[in-house]
Amino acid sequence: MNARDVLLHGTVWTAMAAWAATETCRALGPRQPRAGGAPATTAVHGRPRLSFPDAARILWTIGALSLAAHLAAAMQFRHGWSHAAAVAETARQTEAKFGMNWGGGLWFNYAMILLWTVDAVCSWAAPRLHARSRKWRRSARGFFLFMWFNGAVVFPSGPVRWAGALACAVVIAAWWWTWKREKDLPALSA
Repeated sequence: MNARDVLLHGTVWTAMAAWAATETCRALGPRQPRAGGAPATTAVHGRPRLSFPDAARILWTIGALSLAAHLAAAMQFRHGWSHAAAVAETARQTEAKFGMNWGGGLWFNYAMILLWTVDAVCSWAAPRLHARSRKWRRSARGFFLFMWFNGAVVFPSGPVRWAGALACAVVIAAWWWTWKREKDLPALSA
């Protein structure tokens, strides 16, 4: 595997792993954000310890940056910075899989990268507002599951498909765990 392949494939695998790890941290963390501006870390035996919500935010940011790097690597190494070439390749893959010559899926990839980047920035710039935007985040997370499932399970084959399926299963399990844990708790106040 050469440096091109590492950049092209390593970045997307990092993004997918960060996505699954973020959802796991969110499921394991507290339901409400820290009150009163409590510090991001708590001391454990005199050393700082990262909380699950803070780890999730860091992983989420790593995932967004990795997916943006994947786009840059794909445009550089596969498409020569040509949007038309990227659309044509997307259409070719869609036709091979579904018999429909359509390159519009590329725009969904662009939307995912933009959405993820904006969400990551908001999680740092306005963490309390970000924590309260539950409906928005649920919609975005559903879109991400759709995109990852298609990009990592539907279109690839072999071990890549199995790894993608595992990541999607981890996320669904994390969501189920969160739902099960929260279903009997009172609603959050805004």
